[in-house]
Amino acid sequence: MKYFAFLTFLIFTCYLLGFVKKPEKYQWMDRNYTTAIKGFSILTVVWAHSGAMLSVEGIQFIAGIGVALFLMCSGYGLEISHEKKGLVGFWKKRLLGVCLPFWAVELIGLFATGTFSIKSYLLDFCFLKPATGYGWFMGYIVICYLIFYTVKKLVKDSRTQTLVLFGVFAIWFVLESVFFANPDMPFLRARQTLSFPAGVLLAMNKDKIEQTLTKTKNILILTVGGYNVLSLHGNNAAECG
Repeated sequence: MKYFAFLTFLIFTCYLLGFVKKPEKYQWMDRNYTTAIKGFSILTVVWAHSGAMLSVEGIQFIAGIGVALFLMCSGYGLEISHEKKGLVGFWKKRLLGVCLPFWAVELIGLFATGTFSIKSYLLDFCFLKPATGYGWFMGYIVICYLIFYTVKKLVKDSRTQTLVLFGVFAIWFVLESVFFANPDMPFLRARQTLSFPAGVLLAMNKDKIEQTLTKTKNILILTVGGYNVLSLHGNNAAECG
């Protein structure tokens, strides 16, 4: 347990130090904001799985929350990028920024652990069968990319895009649950089905949500401020009386 406690301290101290070294401002759901969330979600996955390896029970569900947050941020980022640039360079960015680093890390990891074989690596390379227990996520997010790209390419109306996107992910949820569920980890992927499209929906309604949050914040400030003024006035009146 002491090793896990030390690991916990080390992980989250390093995460917090990242904010000290970067003086950039963080605005709600801007790139710095979502990057910080992604970093946090990755660390929660590492933390939870490390705890499992160190025989710490009851925290594995945290990894699922981390994956959900990461997928939401991915869906959000893709939608924001699509609103600005469309689908220009879509697959080039995914290839250079996501796939190539994964392929390189998997290759190094398989050689380092002495488990490399051409067959296993090719299946892993094509996202057909992960070579490691945690490699399922790459195949999963590539499917998210495929669905997003196809819907945006074929459906032009934004409202219809949302309905089609959620419809396709709902069908995927059923297929994943009924036909492709891993018997060792049932619903590992199915339970994350709505995370990615939820991020897309958040991006589509970003301005409305931001306005609502701003109004709510202003109302709270006015309410608390008014209450303090009335309380102060009441106290002064009592003292004068």
